[in-house]
Order: sequence, then C-alpha cells, then structure tokens
Amino acid sequence: MYRILIVDDNPAITDILARMIRHEGLIAMEAHSGEEAIALLEREHPDLILLDILMEPMDGWETLGRIKGDAGTADIPVMMITAKSLDPAEVQVHSALFEDYIQKPITRRDLCKVIRQYFKKETEIGDEVEKARQSGVDDALLDEYRRLSRDIEVHQRLLLLLWNVYRTTGEEDPRKQDLLSAIGRMEAAQNAMRERHQEIRRQITGQEKELPGVQERGDREV
Repeated sequence: MYRILIVDDNPAITDILARMIRHEGLIAMEAHSGEEAIALLEREHPDLILLDILMEPMDGWETLGRIKGDAGTADIPVMMITAKSLDPAEVQVHSALFEDYIQKPITRRDLCKVIRQYFKKETEIGDEVEKARQSGVDDALLDEYRRLSRDIEVHQRLLLLLWNVYRTTGEEDPRKQDLLSAIGRMEAAQNAMRERHQEIRRQITGQEKELPGVQERGDREV
C-alpha cells in the first residue's frame, strides 16, 4: 500500500487531502511545515510527497531542495501542490526536482487520478527497465533511460500548464513574454531529451531484439 506525505502549513488543507487519499485505500501522513516534514523524513520514507509551495518560514521550494539534497530522501518523488499559478522562473529552476504540479482547489477524484497515474507509469517504466536489465543491458544506460522517461512525462505536463497560463494571461501583463521564453526553453529541453531517449532505446533494442512494452513516451503535441 502506497504511503503519501502531505506537507502544508494549513492543517485544514492537510486534513482534507489526507481524507481524500485514505478514501482511496492509501496511507496518508501529515506535516504542517517544511521543518516538520524534514524531521519526519528522518524516520519515515513515503512513496510520494505532496508539497505546498506557499509555506512559512521555510517555503515549498526550500523544502524541496532540502529533500532532494539529502541522499537519504533524494529518491522520494515530490508533487508540488498550491493555489498559485506557475511562475516561469520557478519552473526553470526546480522542474528537474519534482514529478508534477497540482493546482488547488482539486477534487478527490482528480487528486487520486493524478496519484494513481503516477504510480502506474512508474511501474510500467520499472518493468521495462527490469526486462532490459535481465537481458544484459548496461545499468548506467538503463538508469538514464528511466530518468529520461520520467523527465519527459514531467516536462510534458509542465508545458501544458505553462501554455494554459500563457493563453489566459492578458496581453498587457509583463509576465506574458517571460512565459513564452520559458516555454521555448522547455520545449528545446524536451526535444533534446526525446532525442536522447530515442537514441538509448535504439541501443537497448539493438541488444535485445524485442523488448516487450518499451514505447516512446511524450510524443503528444503541445
């Protein structure tokens, strides 16, 4: 059973999200500050963290940096969850560190759908990698393939979110050009990751003529 840590400085929010998660048969843990979350992670290792951005005194980005900067917790996936709109600068700085961005308010159905889709895709990628590893494919290559598979999915969702923010931003808003520039940079990075992903996939399939389940991800147009 998956264990999920919810981090938000508003106890009412953590309580609501925890109820949603428990209703789906998952285990929910709560922390009401970045500091409390870091302390809890010294004794717990959840399968996923839902982390609010707007917290005090340690905000979500600083908390995320602390989590990913610690070898003992760096492997725990994190989804940022907040009521604020995406900030292009923040996305550029932190996008490699989190798995998804969930905007509040969110329904139980939508929240649990995002969570279950994440675990489903992680399982699929893990199965693909394990089949290739058993066929003798180099571990370092497979680790890169797995990371790229995940990053392509994350960047695709962030790009969709950024495009939605861009389309709903007024022409006079000074952020509009910044959004467009951020989208351009992310699309360039996405294309580079896809090319490398395809290159590794060709190497993998060259060693294992038929690798069941390996499919190119992130080919949807934004």
